[in-house]
Amino acid sequence: MDTESGEPVMKKSPSTEPSPGPATKLLDKDQPPKLSGKAWGRVSQFVRGKSDFPLSVFFIVGTEFCERFSYYGMKAILVLYMTNILLQPENTATALYHTFNMLCYFTPIFGAMIADGWLGKYRTILYISMIYMVGNIVMCLTALPPQTTGHPEIAGPMIGLVLIGLGTGGIKPCVSAFGGDQFTPDQEGPLQKFFSVFYFSINAGSLISTFMTPILRHDVQCWGNDCYALAFGVPAVLMFIAVTIFFLGRTVYKIYPSTGNIVWQVVETTAYAINNRCRHKHTDQKKAHWMDWAEDKYDPKLVTDIKDLYHILVMYLPLPIFWTLFDQQGSRWTLQAQHMDGSVGSWTIKPDQMQALNPVLIILFIPFFEVCVYPCLRHFNVPFRPLQRMTVGMLLAAVAFVLAGFIQLKIDSNEISLPGESRALVKVFNAAPCDIDVDSKFYTGPVPYANTTDYIDWAVGPYETTLKSSCEGIEGTTFNTKLEGRKGGNAVDLFVYNKQNTLGVVQVRGQLTKPPKGLSSLSLGWFTDNPSLDTDNLTVVVAHSNRKYNFEIPQYNITEYQEVEPDTYNIFLLGSNITVGQFETEQGGIYRLLLQPTNDPNSQEMTLKYHTEVEPNRVSMFWQIPQYIIITAGEILFSITGLEFSYSQAPASMKSCVQAAWLMTVAIGNLVVIIVAEAKIVDSQALEFFLFAGLMTLIVIIFAIMSYFYVYITPQGYEEHDEHGLLPSGHKDEEEEVPPKTPDGDGAIAMEGSYQGGDIIDPNQ
Repeated sequence: MDTESGEPVMKKSPSTEPSPGPATKLLDKDQPPKLSGKAWGRVSQFVRGKSDFPLSVFFIVGTEFCERFSYYGMKAILVLYMTNILLQPENTATALYHTFNMLCYFTPIFGAMIADGWLGKYRTILYISMIYMVGNIVMCLTALPPQTTGHPEIAGPMIGLVLIGLGTGGIKPCVSAFGGDQFTPDQEGPLQKFFSVFYFSINAGSLISTFMTPILRHDVQCWGNDCYALAFGVPAVLMFIAVTIFFLGRTVYKIYPSTGNIVWQVVETTAYAINNRCRHKHTDQKKAHWMDWAEDKYDPKLVTDIKDLYHILVMYLPLPIFWTLFDQQGSRWTLQAQHMDGSVGSWTIKPDQMQALNPVLIILFIPFFEVCVYPCLRHFNVPFRPLQRMTVGMLLAAVAFVLAGFIQLKIDSNEISLPGESRALVKVFNAAPCDIDVDSKFYTGPVPYANTTDYIDWAVGPYETTLKSSCEGIEGTTFNTKLEGRKGGNAVDLFVYNKQNTLGVVQVRGQLTKPPKGLSSLSLGWFTDNPSLDTDNLTVVVAHSNRKYNFEIPQYNITEYQEVEPDTYNIFLLGSNITVGQFETEQGGIYRLLLQPTNDPNSQEMTLKYHTEVEPNRVSMFWQIPQYIIITAGEILFSITGLEFSYSQAPASMKSCVQAAWLMTVAIGNLVVIIVAEAKIVDSQALEFFLFAGLMTLIVIIFAIMSYFYVYITPQGYEEHDEHGLLPSGHKDEEEEVPPKTPDGDGAIAMEGSYQGGDIIDPNQ
C-alpha cells in the first residue's frame, strides 16, 4: 500500500500564518481516513455520480487513479528491466530500485515547501506532473532498440527515474490536500467520504497496473524480446491522461493562495534555539527545555508545538527498518519469484505479478481489521493501543522475512552452486555412438552412450585427458583440457563425438545460472556425419503454435543458450516437415539437446538426446503467499496506526511536519537496503533475509522499550476525537471506552519536569 493513503493535509499554525481557507480549518480536526465496510458504498455512490461531492473532486480522484496506475505499473517491472534489459547484477539492480524508492519519499518535503511557500497546490501539481510525464516518456524511449539488443546504456533510464522520482514525490503531499480544499466547513461528512474514495482510487490504480503491466511486458514481444517499451508506454499514456484530467478541472477548482511553509518555520526556529543555547552555554541562564531558547524571537505557541513535534519524532527513530523490509517486495521478493514455479494449469503467473497481492490484501484486510479484529480485542478487554499495534506490525514483518528465508533455502537446494575463482565445474557429455572411457585427474571412469558425468568441482589449470571408445574401429584421442576460474564461478562442458572413426572433443562454457523471467534456456548440438545433410551448418527449428525459435548449428559443435518460453516443442530441420523429436521445457530449466548418432557405429541415422543441466523451478510461487499475507497485516498495524497515533499526538500546526518525517522514514529505510545490497555483507540470499529478520526483531525490542516509557500528551489547543484512548475521559467520544487504569506497556507515569511540551497524559489517570 502507498504510504500516502493516510496522507494528511498540510496545516498552518494560526499564530504565524494566515488561514488558507475554510476547508483547511475543517481538515485540521480530521483523523486519517480508514476504509471500513461503509467505504464500499461511498465508492459505489461516487462511481454512479450520486455522491454530494463538488464537481472538482471528480477531476482530482481521476487524476490520482491515473497517476497511481502510472507509478505502480512502471515500478512493478522496474527491477526485471534492470536485470534483463540493462543487464545489471541483482545486487546492483536492487540498489538502483531502492535508490529510486528513496528519491520518491525524500522529495515530498520539497513539494510541500513549493506548494505552501511559492506556487500553491494547483500550480505545483500541474507543473511537477509535467516533469513526471516526461520521466515516463524517457523510460519508454529507453526501452527501444538498441537498448534491447544486448548493448544497453544506463544513463537514459536513470534520467527517466530521477524525473519520475521528482514528479511523484513532488505531488505526493499536495493532491489529497488539494482535494480537501474543495469542501466547505459544513461538508464534514462528504469530506470523510472523499478520503475513502481517494484511498480506494490509490489501491485500485495500484492493483490494476501491477497485474496488467507484467502481462504487457511478457505476453507481447517487441524486437525479439519482452516488450518493455509497451509496458512503460502504457504508464506514460496514463500519466498524460492524469495531467489532462487535472488541467481540464481548472475552472471548477477552489484555489487558495500559498501561505508560507511550516516545515521551514520549524527548521528556522530549531536552528535559532540551538544557536542561542550555544551562545549562552557559559552563562548561568537555564531553560526547562532546549527549544525554550527560541521564545525570545518566536511565538511561544509555535515553540510549544515544536516541542510536541519532537516528542513524537523520537519515536520515529526505529521506524525506517520496517520500510527496509516492506519495500523489498518489489526487489528481492520479485527476484526470488523468478526462481519459482508460477504454473497454474495452462496459465503461468509472472514473477512481477506477485506484487499485486499487496493491494488486493490491503483492500480486504482494512475492513476486516476494522470490523472484526479490533472490536474482538476491545470485547475481550485486550489492551492494543497504537504503539502496541505498531510493535506487532514490525514483528510480523520480521516473521515474513523468516518465511522468505526458508523458501530461499528450498530454492537454493534445487540449484547448483558455482565455485570460487580458483576452481571450476566440469562435465563430460558422450555424443559418440558407443560408450567411452575418460582418464584425467578430474575424472577417471566410463561415460555410457548418450549420458554425462555429474558436474565435478576441480581446481583450475590445464589437464591432459585421454579418451577411449568401446566400439571397434573408433580410435581414442588425447587432448588438453583447460579449466579456468571466473569471478562468480565457471562451468566447462566437454562434448565427445565421433568424426571419421576418431574421437573428437569440443569444449564450451556451461551455464548454470537460471534464466530470468521464468523462462527456460536451450542449447542444441550437432554431432553426426550424415551424407544426406550436405551442409556445414544445420538450421533446427524449435516450434509450438505461434512460437518458433531457430538454431544455427555448426557441424560437431553446439550453440549458445537461447531463452525460450516454457512449453512442449516439436523439433524439425528447416526445409523439412520431418520431426526429429519432441521436448518439453519448464520454468527455470536449462537444457542441452544433442543430435547424435544412434548406438550403432555403422548406422548413419540420427537421434535426439536431451540433458537437463539445471533442474527447472520446483518451488511453487504460491509459497510466497503466506509472507505477503503476513507483511500486509503488518503494514495495516504499522502504517495506518502509526499515522493515526502521530496525528492524535501532534499539534494541528505540525501535521505537515509529521507527514514529512513519516515519508522520510520510508526514504531512510530504502537507504538501508542500498547499503546492505552494495556492501554484499552476505553471499547467500537466504542469509540476507534472515539478517533483515534479525535486525527487525532487534528494532522491535528497542521500540517496545521506547513505547513503554513514552509519555502521551494532549497538544495545547488541540481538540480532536481520540480513537485510541490516549486522552483523559473528558476528551473522549461517547462510543469509545475509557482506557484501563493500569499501565499497558505503551505508557508510563509522567515524572514532574520530565516533559515541557503539551499537557501530559498519565495512562494511570
